[in-house]
Amino acid sequence: MFKGKQVSLLSFEPKDVTALHAYLNHPDLIGRRYIPWKFSEILPLSLKQVEAICQAWAESENEFHLGIISGEGQELVGHVACEWSWDVHCPAVSVVIAPAQQRKGFGSEALQLVLRYLFEHTPAHVAEGWVADWNQPARAFLGKHGFQENGRMRRAGIRQGHYYDFVVADILRPEWGRLRQEESDAA
Repeated sequence: MFKGKQVSLLSFEPKDVTALHAYLNHPDLIGRRYIPWKFSEILPLSLKQVEAICQAWAESENEFHLGIISGEGQELVGHVACEWSWDVHCPAVSVVIAPAQQRKGFGSEALQLVLRYLFEHTPAHVAEGWVADWNQPARAFLGKHGFQENGRMRRAGIRQGHYYDFVVADILRPEWGRLRQEESDAA
């Protein structure tokens, strides 16, 4: 279910901590690491903190976190999360790809694997993503995959001395189904 042409989505193992530590501390991911709230989104993380993040992910309820493993090198290239703490019908998804591995299709395939799972095997009727308004690549990524911006949380945080908003985008089950059908027809 969680295997595509380029990537597999697997549970985190102790061997993944070093690679996770390396990419979570990359400067390009500051503010968009999508880690548990008790850890800073902007400060460097120690190896012990990354181990604690993996432990928190493993013990979390109403959510899952999986490593994105490249098919070629069998290396950790990112992580994906799905969280439905307030409503199982409306889960939030996030995808993080190591900066050195971006724009190779890994994130797109990981997102499609998660959406397929949600819409074919759970009662979810919509999937949503929350991104900071300054994160234009993430907003474009969601748009490319059929998500539509539908709201925002104003002044949700401060970045470089300025307020920013969180933008909410979502995709409905029937919209996802139409996109899959169009892709299938085009192939």
